[in-house]
Amino acid sequence: MPSLIKEFALIAALTLTGAAYSLVSGLSPLPWAEPELAAGEIRLTDAQVLDVIWLDARTIEEFEEGHIPDALFFDEGDWDLGLITLMNAWLMDPRPIVIYCGSESCGTSKRIAERLRATLPDAEIYSLKGGWDAWQK
Repeated sequence: MPSLIKEFALIAALTLTGAAYSLVSGLSPLPWAEPELAAGEIRLTDAQVLDVIWLDARTIEEFEEGHIPDALFFDEGDWDLGLITLMNAWLMDPRPIVIYCGSESCGTSKRIAERLRATLPDAEIYSLKGGWDAWQK
């Protein structure tokens, strides 16, 4: 019986040591930490690998000043025209859709992504984490 208690104590000590090391070294996220990505977000590197359809949700002036190559301009105020433009591209070549706006604090891309998910339930739709700022880095 004493050897059984020693074995349990050894297993508990090794488990706690491993868990503490994972938390301290950064191998495991802290349980109370916020996740790096919100639901529906994607990192730039992941989006580039997927060969996506880019939707620029910034103003037309910002879009004309510069945008991601082959990105489509999507004006939230003119939803129907933006949706027709997107549908023409997506139906010809169904690929994931990534919407971006000016920066991480901009909520336009997230709003558009939510509306598009309701409109196109079969499409894979994301909001770019960091927005245009992430692309320029």
